[in-house]
Amino acid sequence: MDAEKIEQIRANFPAVLAKAYLNTGTNGPFPECGHKATLEYAQKQYESGRIGFESFTEMFREFTLATKAVATLLGCDSEEIVLTHNTTEGMNIALMGMDWSKGDEIITATTEHPGGLYPAYLLKQRYGVKIRQTSIGKPGVNPITELKRVLNSRTKAVVLSHVSWSSGMVLPIREIADLVHQTDALLICDAAQSCGMVPSNVYELGVDAYAISGQKWLCGPDGTGALFIRKNLIGSLAQTFVGYFGIKASDYSGNFVPNDGAKRYMAATLYPPSVKAWRVTLEWLEQEVGWDWIYKRIAELGQYCYEQISELPGVSMYTPKESMAGLVHFSFEQITAPDLSTKLAEKGIQVRPTPDPVLVRASTGFYNSVEDIDRLVKGIAEVIAETATAKA
Repeated sequence: MDAEKIEQIRANFPAVLAKAYLNTGTNGPFPECGHKATLEYAQKQYESGRIGFESFTEMFREFTLATKAVATLLGCDSEEIVLTHNTTEGMNIALMGMDWSKGDEIITATTEHPGGLYPAYLLKQRYGVKIRQTSIGKPGVNPITELKRVLNSRTKAVVLSHVSWSSGMVLPIREIADLVHQTDALLICDAAQSCGMVPSNVYELGVDAYAISGQKWLCGPDGTGALFIRKNLIGSLAQTFVGYFGIKASDYSGNFVPNDGAKRYMAATLYPPSVKAWRVTLEWLEQEVGWDWIYKRIAELGQYCYEQISELPGVSMYTPKESMAGLVHFSFEQITAPDLSTKLAEKGIQVRPTPDPVLVRASTGFYNSVEDIDRLVKGIAEVIAETATAKA
């Protein structure tokens, strides 16, 4: 049954049939339903224009439906969701909206993506906030022990990824949230690598803010994403950017009333065809594929990938096998990660090198096959053999 289902799923993703598509951590493949939705909406705009009551009604309808689809995925209320262009935008909204003073502290980690780190660094430069770096997310480091080491009464926010882009580690976010909330701090999560890869019910996770990307594990277009903000924080989290969507009422004296819920944080118009494409894709993933099946499939392929690569000579496995899902990080003593990634791409096998530490990262999507991973393992062996021959 699974074999038939996998074959049907793969038929919806031309890109995964064209190559061994093992880099979802950068960008996921685009499904047929999303592609069609984009073309149909864009064609309608091209032929009929983007003005008039009907056009704007359709745009607002798609924004509302996409918001509901994200809320369903995250297990929260629609009023707690604002659509964004990517994870980085969501992280900025959450962090910049807090009330900062000199001496306030942000706890984060050297394993974090710039999308979470750089907003924190800006707060340091702008307000004199202190950045406390940790090694959370590194293999062999207990996240709870490490967090306890630095958490204190000055901590105002903890900025961590649910799944580390640089190690593949799945962090125990619920335990982290419980610890963070023993203080008055907020837990702001970068969910670029987690949402669509592992279960992401925000109420169960206990997070205060959760920023997601549409284009990775959720198979949406570029320029799609969303931010969850816990309902009781919306009134106190200030708007950083303000535009048409964020204001309910205003006067010419400079007074205004923010829009209801998290949509007050939406300042710029998103591309409607992309929003519809992402919404249609999310509904397809939920209704036709099934999230529980997706999470299980990704984890099983991740374990298989880890096990097969770990048997190759000269390999150093970096990702912690006991705390991983669909990202597998590794390196070889015989060849650099960038060179290996380039050579594999020449063989039609798409992975990527990560910068710090310098490793090869393979991503196992639910649409991947066992044969994709076998092809990766065979390709690595061939590249290493070719490298050895060239050096001889």
